[in-house]
Amino acid sequence: MSVARVLPMLVLCSGVCTDRTQGQEVVGITVDRIVAIVGDTPISQTMLNRQIESLRSRGEEVPTEPGAFARFQRELLVALVDQELLIQAAERDTMVQVTEEEVQEAVDETIRNVRNNYPSLLDLERDLQGVGFRDLDDYRLYLAEQQRVELLQTAIIEQLQMRGDIEDRPPTDEELREYFEARRAQFGERPATVSFRQVVVFSKPDTAAIAEALIEVDSVRHKLQQGADFAEMARIHSDDPQTKDTGGDLGWFRRGQGMEREFEDVAFRLQPGVISFPVYTPFGFHLIEVLRAEPASVQARHVLIAPTISEEARQAAKVRADSVVQQLRDGVPYDSVVARYHEPDQDRIITDVPRDRLPQEYLDAIATAEIGDVTEPLEADRGNGRSTYTVMILQDLRPAGALAFNDVRDQLRAQLAQQNGIERFLQTLRDATYIEIRI
Repeated sequence: MSVARVLPMLVLCSGVCTDRTQGQEVVGITVDRIVAIVGDTPISQTMLNRQIESLRSRGEEVPTEPGAFARFQRELLVALVDQELLIQAAERDTMVQVTEEEVQEAVDETIRNVRNNYPSLLDLERDLQGVGFRDLDDYRLYLAEQQRVELLQTAIIEQLQMRGDIEDRPPTDEELREYFEARRAQFGERPATVSFRQVVVFSKPDTAAIAEALIEVDSVRHKLQQGADFAEMARIHSDDPQTKDTGGDLGWFRRGQGMEREFEDVAFRLQPGVISFPVYTPFGFHLIEVLRAEPASVQARHVLIAPTISEEARQAAKVRADSVVQQLRDGVPYDSVVARYHEPDQDRIITDVPRDRLPQEYLDAIATAEIGDVTEPLEADRGNGRSTYTVMILQDLRPAGALAFNDVRDQLRAQLAQQNGIERFLQTLRDATYIEIRI
């Protein structure tokens, strides 16, 4: 197995040196040269070469013609200068912090992904030694520095956006078109997609089941207040199959990353170490504890107590879903049906979702459907006895093909607006910092 396909960051030294990171000896006599200075921080040729090799390892095309390579190398060096400007800004900003735990979590994930590509640890370390690392620990140290840089860049940009120091600057239609045409080959193929409207009906617990769950969650909260171990309580009592075995650990998350709104509202107000009152979401009652908090994200864990949903409740939901189908087929306006039956926190319109991301029951439903058809209710088991029934109204089917400008225009507009805002801020940093580029 080629190391270039699986290692995300590699070392490539200039000249005859075999430079290795983190204080290892340097074999050979070639002296690394400085190719840029940012403030009082140098950027070496070796650092630049490593970035080039990292791009190669990820499948990026690196020019071989001398003139084109020189232009490519200088553009990459300018990007490294901008990166250093952001890192220096992050180090000056007292609100920006990257913890060692965050760095190690990112490193561990990278190591796991790399390790999965090798039949044994010995094979991995053999490839690592082939590109200049002494062993896996040496590679881990190198990754830690790279992840720290990436996390600092993300954190400082988010902090500046929150404060309004970086504001999106929407591009013109002409800029969008030029950007797309210059990079048309990079956008690749558009997958086969489907668009549809939907009505989603949940099976819901009855009043008695909710009261019973509330009694249980209050009991668990009392035990926690008396000193019970949170992780142990989650392993014993939690109805969340994804986090039960890990003591309720949810890791780090930001707003809008899939948590229910009611859950987010409490989690982002809690002080670390405080156990929340029961928080009710469509999944049930949660007890939340925030472990660590940053300006834009929190690390938390929870215990979920889900009310029991009876067979009668599931059947009642199925009857409501059948009624949705009948009304839509009888011509009742979609908005009227939505107002009466649809779960308010679920999307109503799904546009251009790749078909290979859909559950099999969705694919089976659209296989014989025509535009405008109303499907039978599609049942999905959400765990803990919860079922959902989705009724689709097919809007569009698009075959696979080359991406056109209209396919990516909205995405590009948002992307370039953010890039333009960051570029404007970077220019203020360039104007205020001594920069020397030597190639």
